[in-house]
Amino acid sequence: MDSQFIATLSVLAQSMNWKMNFQGNRAMVIHGLFFFSLSISNAKAQVPIEKFDRMNFDAGQYSKFATNKKIPEAIQSQTLRALSFYPELKNARIIFRFRKRRTPLSSRPQLLSTFKKRKNRKYVITISTKSNKKLAPILFLNLPYNAQIGVLGHELGHIAEYDTMRTGQLITLIFKLFSSKYTDKFEFNTDLIGINHGLGYQLYDWSQYIRSALDIREWRGAFDDYTGKQMALTKQRYMNPQTIEKFMESNSIYLKK
Repeated sequence: MDSQFIATLSVLAQSMNWKMNFQGNRAMVIHGLFFFSLSISNAKAQVPIEKFDRMNFDAGQYSKFATNKKIPEAIQSQTLRALSFYPELKNARIIFRFRKRRTPLSSRPQLLSTFKKRKNRKYVITISTKSNKKLAPILFLNLPYNAQIGVLGHELGHIAEYDTMRTGQLITLIFKLFSSKYTDKFEFNTDLIGINHGLGYQLYDWSQYIRSALDIREWRGAFDDYTGKQMALTKQRYMNPQTIEKFMESNSIYLKK
């Protein structure tokens, strides 16, 4: 979610006296999230494809996934391919747009949609076209094609989760995301949702490219300070390539036939 949306909803939520509890054991939560996500997502998983070919795209084959979507022509193939791994979002209203933002990508419900029934909501995925010099190498249009599908799959994982929530749960989530520890778990689980939907190879390419392009061990978001490149980070906000591989190895949809 982007910071402007969080700030706006925070004011609304405070007037409703929402209270949060940020305590919990991270390891137990991640363990539970894995098995819950695996049981739910495997039912919706698509057949994994190791590498997508940019030149071999049949728009007609993916046209059913364009329902209620506004997609810029420049990213139509990447977006529709990512959407094809989320059949539960087939009729969801999603706007994909380019903007100048520090954060390379973000996803959120439209503000007023937050207070509507789930079937009437609209969601926005914002793709940055310009950021600071440090983050320029990992802007969407600079990513390899397979990695582009992977990061779109991550953002769609957020929307798939938002789309299961009631209004109160969405506002509660805003408060939880003020906790760095909760945000770690939230983003980590979103990567897991993408893996369980069949986008593990694409997420792996995205994760590997990010760390190589920025010369860092871990990627923890656009607002973290990476001046100390050798800083030891023990918590993964976004899965590193080795973690993605481990989850893929434990998921039957990735078994070679």
